[in-house]
Amino acid sequence: MTDSTPVSYWRTVFEVARKDLRIELRSKQVLNTAAVFALLVVIIFAFSFARTFANIDVVASGALWVAFVFAGTFSVSQSVAVEEADAGLDSLLLVPVDRSAIYVGKVVSNTTFTGAVAVITLGCIVVFLDFTVLPGTIPLLLLVIALAAFGFAATGVLIATMTARARLSDLLLPLLLVPLVIPVLLAGVELTRAITEGLPLWRWFRLLLAYDCVLFLIGIALFEYVVER
Repeated sequence: MTDSTPVSYWRTVFEVARKDLRIELRSKQVLNTAAVFALLVVIIFAFSFARTFANIDVVASGALWVAFVFAGTFSVSQSVAVEEADAGLDSLLLVPVDRSAIYVGKVVSNTTFTGAVAVITLGCIVVFLDFTVLPGTIPLLLLVIALAAFGFAATGVLIATMTARARLSDLLLPLLLVPLVIPVLLAGVELTRAITEGLPLWRWFRLLLAYDCVLFLIGIALFEYVVER
C-alpha cells in the first residue's frame, strides 16, 4: 500500500470523480440510456400492472426500484469499461496514492449517476402512475435514494472491476452484483412504502446504513488486491 497524505488522497478522490462526471456530461451515455429505460419501465408498469393492483403506490415503488437496478448496473459497467478501453485504470494506478482513493472516487461518481436516474424515475412515476409524494416526504425519499445508490455503487464498482477483463463480463456483472445488494433493494422498497404510508422508518434505515458501511469498507479493503491481479 502506497503512503499518502490526506491532501493527496482526497485530491485523487475528487479528480477521479470529476473525470467520470465530465466524461458523462460530454457523452451523456449513461444518463440518456438509463433515463430512457426508466421511462419505458414506468410506461410498461403503468399499462401492465396499474389496473391489477388496487394500491397504485405498490406499482410505482416497483417501477422505481426496477429502474434503479438497471441504472446502477449500467452505470458501474460503463464507468469501468471506459477505463479498460483506454488503459485509463493502468494510468490511474501510477498515481502515488493509496489505491482506495480511486475506488472512493468511482463510488462517488457512480452514486451520482445512479441517484440522478432514480430521481428522474421518481418524477416519471409521479406523472404517469399518479404516485402520491407529499412535499414533506421529498427530503426523506431523496435520502433513501442517495443511501441506496451509495450502497449499490460501493458494491458495483468492486464487482465491475473484478469482472471487467473476464469473458462474458456483461453477464457476470449482474449475476454477481444483484444478489449482494438485495438488502439495499429491500430496504429501499420498504422505506419507500413506509414514507408514503407514514410507517416507522428507523429499522429499515438502520439496516440500510449498516449494510452501506459494510459494503463500502469491504470495497476499500479489497480494491487494491482486485486492481493488482
